[in-house]
Amino acid sequence: MLQFENHVVMVTGAGGGSGRAIAEKFLSKGAKVIALDLKAPDWKEKSDTFFPVSCDVSSEEQVQSVISEYAETAGCIDILVNNAGIAIESPLADFKTEVWKKIFAVNVDGPFYCTRAVVKNLITHKKPGRIINIASIAGKNGFANSSGYCSSKAAVIGMTRALAAELGGYDITVNAVCPGSVATPMIEEVIQNISANTGMSAEEARTMMESGIPLKRFQQPKDVAELVCFLASDAAKNISGESMNLDGGVVRD
Repeated sequence: MLQFENHVVMVTGAGGGSGRAIAEKFLSKGAKVIALDLKAPDWKEKSDTFFPVSCDVSSEEQVQSVISEYAETAGCIDILVNNAGIAIESPLADFKTEVWKKIFAVNVDGPFYCTRAVVKNLITHKKPGRIINIASIAGKNGFANSSGYCSSKAAVIGMTRALAAELGGYDITVNAVCPGSVATPMIEEVIQNISANTGMSAEEARTMMESGIPLKRFQQPKDVAELVCFLASDAAKNISGESMNLDGGVVRD
């Protein structure tokens, strides 16, 4: 049974969906959790073990300020889960430059800023650490009208591999989780878009999406949380540089 007493975990994008599930899982296992989102998560009140924080991860200054403050309040962060992300669909010909930059600011710059700040503290305190990036199978399999999102997640996978090679000597592992279709508000938006563009009902669109998954079902936020907790545990101390698919068998690499 995985336990995380004496660990300090920071989860970005923790206001709902997979981020909330990840934060709740670590809390249930005894960790202190710093939960970040644009709006401070309000699903649990602040306590000695739970610190809800408003932070825009695309802001280098905000990230550095939060990590410096809570390193003093909660302790040295030794588990970082870079979960915050956005997806905006657009055909290439209509893809606005500012939208492309916004996607990369959240999905790539955010994990970079958070990881850099956390790793600096780990090296200073000579502590081992775990970095888990929430990427996507979209970073491995391209999808039409999603070039910004797919490219950003491919960048996260590349960053994961490079940092695993760089940080191994400090006993810091870096891995990525690549979910497929997870039952979150983001996937509901996709279903509604399919429905609007095809005339299908939402239920028909959902069934169509599930039929393309070998296991014929969406993943749940708790599935993502379970894999993240495993990668953060001592059981995974010799796993680094991996990008693990969690997609019901869609991508087989």
